[in-house]
Amino acid sequence: MSRLSETVRVGSLEVAAISDSAPDVTDFQRHLPGVEPAEWMREVGITNPDDPVPFNLGSFLIRGDGRTTLVDAGYGVFGRTLGAPGCGELLERIAELGVALEEVDAVVQTHLHPDHVGWLIDEDRDTALTFPNATVYVSRTELDHWLGPEADAQRLEFVRRCVLPVHEAARIEPVDGEGVLSPSLTMVPTPGHTPGHCSLLISSRGERLLITGDVAYHPAHVVRPEWRTFLEHDAAEAERSRRKVAELAIARDALVTGGHFGILTLGRVRRVETGYAWEAVATPEPHA
Repeated sequence: MSRLSETVRVGSLEVAAISDSAPDVTDFQRHLPGVEPAEWMREVGITNPDDPVPFNLGSFLIRGDGRTTLVDAGYGVFGRTLGAPGCGELLERIAELGVALEEVDAVVQTHLHPDHVGWLIDEDRDTALTFPNATVYVSRTELDHWLGPEADAQRLEFVRRCVLPVHEAARIEPVDGEGVLSPSLTMVPTPGHTPGHCSLLISSRGERLLITGDVAYHPAHVVRPEWRTFLEHDAAEAERSRRKVAELAIARDALVTGGHFGILTLGRVRRVETGYAWEAVATPEPHA
C-alpha cells in the first residue's frame, strides 16, 4: 500500500507530505496525451502501460517558522468515494501529526481544482470552515478566474462551494505575482495547468524544497517539459512553467516534490546533454 504520510526536514522546517487518497493508477497514459507509451513507460519505470503507477492526492504541512502552513486542501468529503487507501482522510493525517485544525495559520493553494480545495470547508459540519483561523493564500489570477464568467464549467459548482464560504468570511488573501509569504515560503507563478497556478519554494538554513503543484503529476513531467499533461488550461504556458520549475530547481539546488507524486518522492533536476534528468534522493534522516 502507498504511504500516506512522511516527513522531511528542510533546514529548521518540518515538511510532512500527507495524503487525502493514494491510488495506484493503471491508466497513466491519460496523464500524458499524445506521448508514445514506450517513451513515458521508460521515464515512469514500468514495462506494461497497464501496470500500476503510484499516485497521490497530496498536501503538505509545514512547521518550524513560527506558524503552521498547509499546502493544498485535498478533495474533502467527496474524496471518501474514491475507494483508495487514505481516501478522504486528510484531517486524520493532520491529527496524527499532533496538529489541531485551529492551529493551522495559513493554507497555500497552488490552484483551485476540486482535488485541492475540498477541505477548505467541512461538509460534515454544514460547510463550516475547516481551518477557522487560517489565512488562505491564492493567486489573484486564479481566484478571479474561478469567481469569474470564464471558469471551467465542469468543475465550477464544486470549486465555488468550497471557496466562496472562505471568500465571504474574508479569509482569502490574493497574491499578485511572486508572493513572499514569509522568509521561508515563496509562491512562484507557474501558470498553464490553470490560469493562476503557483508552485511553492521552501527555504531554510540554505536548504530548499520546491513543491511543483500540478505543473507535474510525476517526475517525468519535470524532466520532459514538452510533454503535455492532463487537464491543461493552456498547454504552451504549462510547458513554459515546467521549464521554469526545472531551471529554478537547478539554480537553487532545490529538492523537488509534488502533491501527486507518491509519498515521499524527492529528487533533484540535473542538466544533461539531452535536456534534464531526474536524480532520485532518499528521504533524508531527520536532524536537529
